[in-house]
This record gives sequence, structure tokens and C-alpha cells, in this order.
Amino acid sequence: MTKDEMEQVLRHFDEKAAQTQRHFDEKAVETQHHFDEKAAETERHFDIVAEGLRSEIQIVAEGVVGANERLDRHAEAMRAEFAEVRAMIKFSYSELDRRVTHLESNMANLAARVERLESRGSA
Repeated sequence: MTKDEMEQVLRHFDEKAAQTQRHFDEKAVETQHHFDEKAAETERHFDIVAEGLRSEIQIVAEGVVGANERLDRHAEAMRAEFAEVRAMIKFSYSELDRRVTHLESNMANLAARVERLESRGSA
């Protein structure tokens, strides 16, 4: 192979290498552009999903606040009812204690009378 032929072959390889490099560079740019588009699309989709979640979380939070308020009102009503029941039990207990004390007193009086009557009858 002559020197001219060799230079021609080298120029051909250099040309092909340059074409291949340009092809790779173009594909790299296309690939980068594709990834950039997909990243932007994914970000938009994520933003939409995140906004929907924010709305749903807000609704749940409002529901929790409402449930807590109802629970607080219910607890307060229960405290008031328990206080009322305690007062009624205390009153009932006092009344029963008064009645039992009265019955015990009557029983003691009756026992004393029976003893007096029995002591008169045996005398």
C-alpha cells in the first residue's frame, strides 16, 4: 500500500470517526432533551398529586378538629351528668341514713318498752 493510499484510508477512518462522534453527540443531546421533558412531566404530575393530597389532608384535619370538639362537648356533658348523679346519690344516701337512724331509734324505744313490760309482768 502506498503512502497516498494509506493517507486516504486514514482520512476515511478520520471521517468515519468524526461522523460517529457527531452521531453520538446528537444522540446525547436528544437523550438529555428527552430526560429533561420526562423530568418536567414527572414534576408536573407530582405537583398535581401533591395538591390533591394537601386538599385531602386538609379535609381530614378539619374532620379531626370537628371530632375533637364533639368529643370535648360530650365529655363536658358526661361530667355534668356524673356530678348530677353523684348529687342524687348523696341526697338518697342522706335520706336513707336518716330513715335508718329513725328506725334504729324506734327499735331501741320498742326494745326498752318491751323490757319494761316484761319486767312489770314478772314482778
